[in-house]
Amino acid sequence: MNDVITTEALAKHYGRVHAVDGLDLQVRRGEIYGFLGRNGAGKTTTIRMLLGLIKPTSGTVRVFGEPIGTDQEWLRRVGFLVESATAYPNLAVRENLELHRRLTGAAHSATETVIERLGLTEYADRRAGRLSLGNKQRLSLARALLHSPELLILDEPANALDPAGIVEVRGLLRELANSGVTVFMSSHILAEVAHLADRIGIVHDGRLVEEASRNELAARARAYVRDSFTADEREQALLTADLERYFLARTGDTDPKEL
Repeated sequence: MNDVITTEALAKHYGRVHAVDGLDLQVRRGEIYGFLGRNGAGKTTTIRMLLGLIKPTSGTVRVFGEPIGTDQEWLRRVGFLVESATAYPNLAVRENLELHRRLTGAAHSATETVIERLGLTEYADRRAGRLSLGNKQRLSLARALLHSPELLILDEPANALDPAGIVEVRGLLRELANSGVTVFMSSHILAEVAHLADRIGIVHDGRLVEEASRNELAARARAYVRDSFTADEREQALLTADLERYFLARTGDTDPKEL
């Protein structure tokens, strides 16, 4: 089975509000799929349905080819981060991760491995409630990775991270995808998705309005800029893109991807 996530006509309605409205998705094994949309577009609601945290109004969700139902065994193969970073505030970073390790049945060495991998070594004995927002986000990502999942579902994974942290997480996700892990990540930040995702789906008002590879969408964006703006406006748009690439390079990304 090449598709790890499949949805058909997926919908979630809250009275007259259609948070998700007929969403069809196919996420392939080993790819990074960027789910791009403004705040309120339906991204988090979709993720909560993918994880079985809320029930759809209609439509279907399949993960690893199986419909989501009462059997939650498939969740052992999934790591996730939903909305804001969370942790037990009175427990240390290591204690938070060790508790999760026991719940997931991960190897004894997994806790120290993810602490090092997410750059949390110097904070390992600090209470989670005293961490900065960025390090709380690192802790949540560490927890998602702890049991070596086959699928990562991440809601705004770069939230609260500084530029260097964003570059680190980007490299980590690319490394995981190269090893066969499937990554489904939502974001409202175009640059975050454009530099990382293999395919991008643009969601608006709960509907998938466009889907293509990163390069295909980049070509369409260039054509749009060329056809829709004056020469001066095009120059400004290109300058903005070039400055963004320069900034990423100066903050640690030595080989930023083309937009």
